[in-house]
Amino acid sequence: MSPARQLSPSALVAASDARLVALTRAGDERAFATIVDRYRGPLARHCRRFLAAAPADDALQQTFINAHGALTDPGATLPLALKPWLYRIARNAALNIARDPQLAFGPVPDDFLGHESEPEDAFARREWFDGVVDAIGALPDSQRQVIVRHAFNGDSHERIAADLGMTAGAIRQLAYRARGTLRAAA
Repeated sequence: MSPARQLSPSALVAASDARLVALTRAGDERAFATIVDRYRGPLARHCRRFLAAAPADDALQQTFINAHGALTDPGATLPLALKPWLYRIARNAALNIARDPQLAFGPVPDDFLGHESEPEDAFARREWFDGVVDAIGALPDSQRQVIVRHAFNGDSHERIAADLGMTAGAIRQLAYRARGTLRAAA
């Protein structure tokens, strides 16, 4: 029996990321299951910053498929730090799914903007809302990601910077450019 098989489930849960990566590389599927259990929730939330719930679940699944393939490939380079590596895979999987033309967003439902007393008001609001959605969709990926996470999800610039491996100043600059582009489009 190999040393990897001798670890109890509680020892696997307490193991460091580096140890779990080494065990997964050695073929211990329980170690990879522990990685999945450890990072499933945080990575699901990360994917939902980019996508709706169902496509985010697809991105999460793709993240673990890609990670498992890389960790068990003897020719692949092991990650220096597991957590940021997994977040990068999740971000890339979510962005790939978001780019899928088959997931194009449908029209906004008529009752989404509320009930207006005047049809002209409802029409004007609807046009404005559609314009904002189009303008956000036209932003470069980095600007769109920052503006959506900050304005709609309430993430701080520091949090976004940490997730993307950038400085908070760079994130603020991206947000500034995005807001300028959106103002010009309005």
